[in-house]
Amino acid sequence: MIVMNNLLALPVIVRHPQRFNDSRSFITAFKQEFLQLMELSPIPHVKIRLVRDAQFQDVRFTSQQADSVAMHLQTYQNILTGANSIIDWDRQPSNAMLALKLAHQTVLADPDGDDGLALFDLFENYVMTNFALPAHPTLNEHNRNYRYRSGSLNDVMNAVAVGEHLLNGYRRFLENRGKSDQIIDRDLDVADDYFSFCDGYEKTLFDDLTLVYNYLIHYEEANQTRLSATQLRDKGVALRELGRFMRYQRLFSAADFDHFVQAIGQGIKDLGFRDRNYYFQRLLRKVQGQRDALNGPYRYRRQRYQLTVTLADYQPTMWRQIILGGDARLDTLCYLVLASFRAQGSHLFTLQDGVHTYQLPIFESGLGANKSLLAHWLGEYRAGAELTLAYDFGDGWRFKIKVDEVADQSRLKTNGTAKLVAGSGHGIIDDIGGTTGLTDVAKDDPGIDHPLNVNREQAAWRKRVDRLKKNYR
Repeated sequence: MIVMNNLLALPVIVRHPQRFNDSRSFITAFKQEFLQLMELSPIPHVKIRLVRDAQFQDVRFTSQQADSVAMHLQTYQNILTGANSIIDWDRQPSNAMLALKLAHQTVLADPDGDDGLALFDLFENYVMTNFALPAHPTLNEHNRNYRYRSGSLNDVMNAVAVGEHLLNGYRRFLENRGKSDQIIDRDLDVADDYFSFCDGYEKTLFDDLTLVYNYLIHYEEANQTRLSATQLRDKGVALRELGRFMRYQRLFSAADFDHFVQAIGQGIKDLGFRDRNYYFQRLLRKVQGQRDALNGPYRYRRQRYQLTVTLADYQPTMWRQIILGGDARLDTLCYLVLASFRAQGSHLFTLQDGVHTYQLPIFESGLGANKSLLAHWLGEYRAGAELTLAYDFGDGWRFKIKVDEVADQSRLKTNGTAKLVAGSGHGIIDDIGGTTGLTDVAKDDPGIDHPLNVNREQAAWRKRVDRLKKNYR
């Protein structure tokens, strides 16, 4: 059942309403689903309670048959089950995930313009405009150092002058803390830019402590730029330093500072994922993957696999023999293979079995052709199965994985530890031009093709596996 909330017709999905024996239990379920939708929405978490209270002031269920309602319901039905449905039901999407897709695909009239806006964009604007979380009013109105309420008769400065006054005090604060000139300039530039952002909305940073979240997630769009991970981190550090200055000047209370920093942290996190809608999908896939991780490997844990892995298109043969349990997830299998051949983990990779192509969810193409490495295990394959691990699509490294044998083992003997038992060859060298480049290197360094000392290699191999996991996660 699709329920439209009273404001803005935001869809909330409650499955199997026939399971609820009275209206109170159904309303409770509706509220729970709405809160889950809020938790995944691109709004500061400190505002969720405000939004929730406003939405639930008057919950009424009606059977309206207005043309606009019927049109929305038909649109939702087409998105969910029509011929051009965008829902991947194989992923078992949650109610919140389905509601988000509906909200992003539904276009409503923009009350402030002629063009239509996605329903969720309208909802985001509504949250930003209607649910300000101001700093402590007593501190704001009566602080003896600053005047910033442009509507107050007691103010002697406009917003620009207030900003300059704050920046002058902020500079002294940074200098007294022994900051370098470079850091001082960076922090002042960020503060000045944020003050200008607030002024563009005819607000100050005191009028809504969470406005910094909107500043961050729309920064790249507004400035037509892309922030690197380092730039994003530095911006977060600078904004938190600004919050400390406000706390030091008693313009923020302790609670104000916590709300401000929380909004910064959430904004940095959401902006870091670049595409917020994709972030929702990734988050929900992670939850599903955790659920699968509890159930999937259980039936495979008593199986013992022996694999032979060979580097394709290279002579003399470079190979590894690995023993591991059937409960090894396919992403772990890839890390074990790559680490055994000394791959650095700085490139994309896929695993293919002739029918399916597996990738990490963050690398998925979005075309539905790939399966997640996080939801499948080695135990799904039988003796004789062959897989190909492709690494670095530029250099084109390919590792042929063959399941030599599968044996049952006692549960008491399983310890989940993979073993490297044999092999030959040093391994690959990243960014060298693939097997052609490796062949040229081997002419100058015969050690590239020497037999592998597996006893000496074990500890280093496990460390490389752990490093690869961190790189890709």
